[in-house]
Amino acid sequence: MSVRNREPPSRGPITISPTSVALEAGNWQAASSFNVKNDTGQILYQIRVKLTIDHPHIRIQDCTIEPQNPTDAPQTEIGQIGEESEGKKAMYLVIKRLNPGEIWHFTITKCSPYIPSTKPILYATILSFDEEPAPA
Repeated sequence: MSVRNREPPSRGPITISPTSVALEAGNWQAASSFNVKNDTGQILYQIRVKLTIDHPHIRIQDCTIEPQNPTDAPQTEIGQIGEESEGKKAMYLVIKRLNPGEIWHFTITKCSPYIPSTKPILYATILSFDEEPAPA
């Protein structure tokens, strides 16, 4: 059974940890990160994650977001930019396949050399996933 564009519940089969990340700025001596985990016993496909930043001077499209699973890098699509409410931009990433219990680790760097008085926060949200692979 295919479940397209299914919106997972807050404690659903896919976990993002943490869902909000304080971004480091300035010289980038430290990177920020988050994880995406499949908490089910089945393979999930086309996991769509929305990333936004809540700061007036930091733009999500200026950030570098990289998976730290290098052998599976072709399994992700990162960088689709779309409009969010109130004129903010959102970045979308897609994990094409996430095995049962598998955890993907992502790092965020280079958002801005500007050091704001308050740290910008990146928010990550699961939008949807599929229970069957996308048609070829």
